[in-house]
Amino acid sequence: MAFLRQDKKANGTYLRIVQSYRSEDGKSRHRTLFNLGKVEDYSADALKKIGQTLYELGGGSLEELQSKQLHEICRYYYGFPLVVKKLLHSYAFDTFFDRITNHKDLEYNLMESVTLLICERLHDPVSKLSNYINQNDYFGIEHIELHQIYRTLDHLHSNQERIKQLIYHKGRNLFNQTLDLVFYDVTTFYFDSDKEDGFREKGFGKDGKIGNTIVTFGLLIDQNKQPVGYEVYRGRQYEGHTFSDAVARLKDKYQIGKIICVADTGMMNADNLLEVQDADYEYIFGERLKNLSKKIQDEILDISKYEILKVADITSNEEIEIKYYVSPYKGKKLISTYSAKRAAKDKAEREEKIRKAQIFIENPQSLGKKAKTYYLKKESKDIFSLDLEKIKRSERFDGFTSIATNNQELSVKQILEAYKQLYKIEQSFRSFKTFLETRPMYHWTENRILGHLALCYISFTVLNYLQLQLKKQGTPQSENEIRKNLTKMQMSLISQNEQQYYLRSKIETGAKEIMKVLSIRELPDLIPQQSINQYI
Repeated sequence: MAFLRQDKKANGTYLRIVQSYRSEDGKSRHRTLFNLGKVEDYSADALKKIGQTLYELGGGSLEELQSKQLHEICRYYYGFPLVVKKLLHSYAFDTFFDRITNHKDLEYNLMESVTLLICERLHDPVSKLSNYINQNDYFGIEHIELHQIYRTLDHLHSNQERIKQLIYHKGRNLFNQTLDLVFYDVTTFYFDSDKEDGFREKGFGKDGKIGNTIVTFGLLIDQNKQPVGYEVYRGRQYEGHTFSDAVARLKDKYQIGKIICVADTGMMNADNLLEVQDADYEYIFGERLKNLSKKIQDEILDISKYEILKVADITSNEEIEIKYYVSPYKGKKLISTYSAKRAAKDKAEREEKIRKAQIFIENPQSLGKKAKTYYLKKESKDIFSLDLEKIKRSERFDGFTSIATNNQELSVKQILEAYKQLYKIEQSFRSFKTFLETRPMYHWTENRILGHLALCYISFTVLNYLQLQLKKQGTPQSENEIRKNLTKMQMSLISQNEQQYYLRSKIETGAKEIMKVLSIRELPDLIPQQSINQYI
């Protein structure tokens, strides 16, 4: 039998092809068939080619040789579970869910189930059935049965108030700041259904879906987009009537002290103002300029009374000049502003409505109940004409807006800048709807619907926290950049020479930034299977 022998000497390592044989006296002997010389005289590639040639001469193939050396068994996403668990730990959700698991004597780990559902929200939002099917794609999450995933929504629903309070109080501690401004607005989430049940109702959906049932979602955030709280209402709930309920909960359940509530014009009504003042809160609300008395309108629309103020532009962060005028009105302070850019926008929007109005005049059957929206007045049945007087009145207000406040300490600039931050709540709604894909919803019972929304609320919270930490570190990432970077964090279970190892993918810069800000140590390139628990 022939084999390759290495002889290590002082001046190098020598290679010989040696054959074993039996001598006449029966003893095992070796004889040299061929001297290959010193290893150092060959390049690495030359040695590989010699080995491959010898293997092929023995009847083997290069493909067979490679497959015997290395074989991938399966591949996992390890970044999503690693990061999500760390984020949930930041808010003490691991302890929170473990207590529920132990108290309810659940047959599964609630923390693991929530982790799986949030991983799917951040990675690729799909149905709960798909969450169950996809769970084997993630490394480091215990197996969860389908019925346990649905039960998880029930537990999130039954503990939703505790979840809100945990997020609020932990959020204040994490950012070490007092709450001074609270932004409020509402949106709607639609269902892939037209069945009404008193909670899901057909109403004015802000997604433009006609015929689908909806629920109304009111959200409170701070200046950093960190959640303060949320409430869910029936589909046809008037948005202005949700605000007083939200303020009452802030005062009673969260025991929040003195703050300034910031909201758009939809929240400006007498009941809401009374609720805010009774809670000893201050407010900055958008005012409906067209609903004010003619006397104050004439005063506000007199551009000669306006002063110039320099403020930061939201989009460019550059200073821009705006015209403003301050006037008292019914115990509050009105701050009105004028912008030529806004005037052009108002004019363009009105002209587009007039263009559509001409179409409706020719086809009144498609108009429905939207005549006033398009500056139309009804002459007789199915006959409409343009309301020229209304169009003329509308032109007067081009470029003007008003803000009402009961705050007497903040400067005009501070009040305007606070109100401009309302765009952050619109960004938050986009996160819920577009990135986390909260809707359309496919749950039909109220408990499961509320459980699903609680899950999305937690997902939004930890995602926003991660973005804030990355921004603080000087390495900001968008939602999609975070998704892309976590998706690249993969590892393969491989078999090599009858041993199994985990081989991780290359860690990209964006993933390193995420791991650094969360104090997660990088995994080694290659980890023996039996040692993986030391790292994940």
